[in-house]
Amino acid sequence: MEEEKAPSGEMRKAGSGSKVLWAVIAVLIVIVIVVLAAAFAGLFSPAAAPKPQLRLGVLLSQTGALSQYGPGDTKGAKLAVDQINLAGGVLGQPIILFVEDDQTDATATVAAATKLISVNHVNAIVGAQFSGGSIPTVSSVAKKAFVPMVSPSATSPALSNLSLTGGYFFRTAPSDALQGVVAADYLFMNLSYRYVNIIARDDSYGRGLAGVVNSKFTALGGHVNTTVIIDPTHTNFDTDLTTLFSTNPQAVYFVGFPGEGIVVMSNWQAGLSSNTGWDRPWIFSEGLKSQAFIDQLHDPSVNVDVTKILGTAPVSPFGAIYDSFVAQYKANNSGQTPVLYADYTYDAVYLIALAAQKAGSVNGTAIRDQLRTVSEAPGTVIKPGQWATALAALGAGGDVNWEGAAGSEDFDANGDVRGSYEVWGVNSTFKIVRVAFIPDSSIPTVAALAAPAFGSTFATQYLWAQTVGASRRF
Repeated sequence: MEEEKAPSGEMRKAGSGSKVLWAVIAVLIVIVIVVLAAAFAGLFSPAAAPKPQLRLGVLLSQTGALSQYGPGDTKGAKLAVDQINLAGGVLGQPIILFVEDDQTDATATVAAATKLISVNHVNAIVGAQFSGGSIPTVSSVAKKAFVPMVSPSATSPALSNLSLTGGYFFRTAPSDALQGVVAADYLFMNLSYRYVNIIARDDSYGRGLAGVVNSKFTALGGHVNTTVIIDPTHTNFDTDLTTLFSTNPQAVYFVGFPGEGIVVMSNWQAGLSSNTGWDRPWIFSEGLKSQAFIDQLHDPSVNVDVTKILGTAPVSPFGAIYDSFVAQYKANNSGQTPVLYADYTYDAVYLIALAAQKAGSVNGTAIRDQLRTVSEAPGTVIKPGQWATALAALGAGGDVNWEGAAGSEDFDANGDVRGSYEVWGVNSTFKIVRVAFIPDSSIPTVAALAAPAFGSTFATQYLWAQTVGASRRF
């Protein structure tokens, strides 16, 4: 029998199906090759996670005894953040800013810092405004959480202590170990006082600065017969003033803040008519260098002759860098003039940002470890408003050297800086003006503080400032 042949149509179907199968296999092979090629090319690798954002806390006195400074200083911090974010941010991400109020109160400062760290998860803190809040905060909160603090205005010598701070405290304002020397030398050498009494607020700032002035003035040959420590929360200081003037000083050095300052000076002015022995010159510390405070004293309700007041304060040096900062601050704040320590606050933000960028991390300890590096030579000099230049230098693997609005702020091993000072006064239109400029180079190092200093050098600098620098207003 002949074998039965399949219909020709079925044979064509079998051939067609074979072609389809081979086409499918070819497509699958192509897909596999593409997938393998893509895998080797990294196309299916997970996208690089963005760098974490720098979370920055600002902890200054929005209220309290230093509320004449805190809001304006906070504007200095915001100016720095705005400039940095506009120029690319830190590690490619904008800084996130959290603002808290230290209330010029130690308990409130600790609570606010705890919130910044545990709730807002900040990597670093600018603040606190004052030493009395900075000391318990860094010792009990910040260093335990590995969060560095950079204060623009906490100046107590007690903070120059690594056992206390664990290396997590820095400050852009110089220690009162220097201001006390400037004050004592000016009182003894230039004003020729030999008997000066001191009144100071009862905290680390007041006691610390009062102690340095006392020690240095005595070393020069002067006498401090009475030091009165006052509770800044009191509402009357008549008894304290009676004690202060009971030993007949030639002048009084006042270490305080405007909060208690207005009460002390109001009590003093009211008591002058019945206590003629109270009619002595006042020299203020920098905590009282506030135009708003001077305006309060000059107001008819208080009626202090403010033109007789002098004071001491750390100060930014003359020059184009500071003038540039002032212009930037005014442009960002509707023409407002920077208050005391606004430039130091601005610098604190920039230094933290530079340290994070240099470290390649927003980790608090990593920031701490780079703060000293970015503050000093060698490296590309970075000035206010030059974040783009900093990014380029660090991106190329180089170093940077911050030369800030408040001057050269080279941190030492304790997180301290040196700086220039001024003697300030009040002119005939009741405005604060510079009377004398004392450059950093003429102030002795800490090791030499116990010995008489300046001599003719200080007097010469003072006379120069009288003729050249007195017109500069702050």
